[in-house]
Amino acid sequence: MYSHTFYFAFAAVVSALSQKSLPTCREVEIPLTVSVPRFIVNITVQDNWDAAALTFTLTRRDSGSAADPIPIAGMTSDPVDSNFTIGATLCGTGGTTLVLTHGIIESKRYWRPNFSGAERYSLVDAAMAAGYSVLSYDRIGVGSSSIVDALWDAQFQVEVAVLDSLIAYLRSTANAAKIVLVGHSYGSYISAASASHVDIDALVLTGFSGSLSYFGPFVAGAGFRVAKIQNPRRWGHLDPGYLISSDLYAETYAYFAAPSFDHRIADWAHNFGSEPFASAELPSLLATTVEFEAIAAPVLVLQGQFDLSACGGNCVGVLNDTKALFTGAKVIETIDSLPAGHNLNLHYVAPRAFEIMFDFLKRQGK
Repeated sequence: MYSHTFYFAFAAVVSALSQKSLPTCREVEIPLTVSVPRFIVNITVQDNWDAAALTFTLTRRDSGSAADPIPIAGMTSDPVDSNFTIGATLCGTGGTTLVLTHGIIESKRYWRPNFSGAERYSLVDAAMAAGYSVLSYDRIGVGSSSIVDALWDAQFQVEVAVLDSLIAYLRSTANAAKIVLVGHSYGSYISAASASHVDIDALVLTGFSGSLSYFGPFVAGAGFRVAKIQNPRRWGHLDPGYLISSDLYAETYAYFAAPSFDHRIADWAHNFGSEPFASAELPSLLATTVEFEAIAAPVLVLQGQFDLSACGGNCVGVLNDTKALFTGAKVIETIDSLPAGHNLNLHYVAPRAFEIMFDFLKRQGK
């Protein structure tokens, strides 16, 4: 059983270091060109009735079968060239660099929240205190990155290509000697897919089990709504294919586990930290086979025990099957018992989770 005393002591160390000697961070805009085929997504989302219909399609017992196929009609025969600008925060001067990819209904703020007392929940600050450089970025369609078509551009394989390009950028212009990919939720799948064909030095996956068997309760429970209808002031500029959770309590059900979090943090996550996601992202993930067995780098799967979407609410035992996915990895370690829900970094145990991550990396020579 982990004690809150330990959490606060570790957080105090991180906070003290951040005030003294941490590397500086700067906001950067990274222009990229990617060229990959597109799925032809057979979805119409104009209002919340359509969002409810899509939710039903994705959560039916026979979803993905011939009776209820994934809403994708095919794929383009040729790659599609696209130019994007990625908004990112770059901290440090190179060396071993952590590349952080967030999940859905989130932005790069997940990795470095900005509420009062947020230091202990900040992986960015903890990583810098441990001697790493960090790139955290907004996925396309989110926050400070290019706003793109929710059906045509914001697809899983396109986002993998974006991450591939960011790795190349770090190596060529930011003195990154070693690359560690850190993903959360949907971002874990993006990170794993990139690691299956790009040479990296380590892979850390959170909000992840490698199985989509527990996908239904998360999708249904979040109560997806059209973002521009839900909050016209914040998201009226987005096309109706961008979705958000229905309210604070739906999002809490999907992302948090009582009593292991502070209610004010969940309130911040919903009202300030949340960002819409594109409706093509989940179907395009479902239509893609990630070649986990091709990943050669050391892998850490770091889980809150009570993760709804990754493990159906209890990860103990589930990650035994996850280990079996990474047959080519030099090392595969899993942690399934941290007292947290899906959004691990926003629970009391966050400092302990960061310490486990850094210990794993140091043992791999990273």
